[in-house]
Parts: sequence; structure tokens; C-alpha cells
Amino acid sequence: MPKPALQVVLIGAEISQRQHLAQALQQVLRSLASEVSLHIPPHPDDLTACPADAAHLLWTQANSGPWRQQLHVLARPYQVVHGEPTEALRQCIYALLPPAQAQDWARQLPPVRWQGVCETCGDADCEQRLFSGLLKG
Repeated sequence: MPKPALQVVLIGAEISQRQHLAQALQQVLRSLASEVSLHIPPHPDDLTACPADAAHLLWTQANSGPWRQQLHVLARPYQVVHGEPTEALRQCIYALLPPAQAQDWARQLPPVRWQGVCETCGDADCEQRLFSGLLKG
């Protein structure tokens, strides 16, 4: 029996922006062997026609007040995604996929910067300079 499609309702930002995001999201999910059915209602009142059990993603690039209000009236859970299209796509994928599958799309942490004397470097010359400096100070 075929796996049921993931139902996603993408709301919030301008409809043209949501359509571009939806195309990118569909490509990524299909590349991961996930079927997806995307709904992009043009107006908050049109949410009633969308599946209630779908994942609702609110892209807060524009005034999201009317969308939030309608989601609350309909008692639909939702997740908020932020940012420009690339970051919004990353957040959508992370919201929709299990963590193991979404790991490649997780936010990349900035590299750790060296912030002082390395206590575990094991370099004898480095330790000598450190302790010599402490004795002089």
C-alpha cells in the first residue's frame, strides 16, 4: 500500500512567495522520497477548505495577524517559520521531517572560536610560555 502524502498548508507571506517556497519544498521532499500535498490558500478565510489534520506552516514574512487569528478560530495547530526563502525552506523541512531525515537541513552552528589558552593542547612550549607569563605578572 502506498505511503500517504504529507499534507502541508503554507500560509503567511505573499502568495507568490509562498508558491516559490512550495515548489522548492516539494522538490526537496520528493528527493527524500516523501510525497507531499501542498495547499496554499490565498486568504485566511480559505483555511476552512484546507485539511484540518495537515501540517500548518505560518511564514511570518508579512503581517501574520489575520492568519494567526483564523488558525486560532479553527483550533488548528501550526508552526512558525521565519526568514528569507532559503532560511524559510530550511525551517519548513526541519519542521516536517523526522530529526534523522532533517539533519542535513539543520542550522549549521558557527565554528567555535578560540577564546584563550587551550588547557588540553599538550604543547610543552605553549605551557612554558603560559606559566612564565603568569610568574612575571
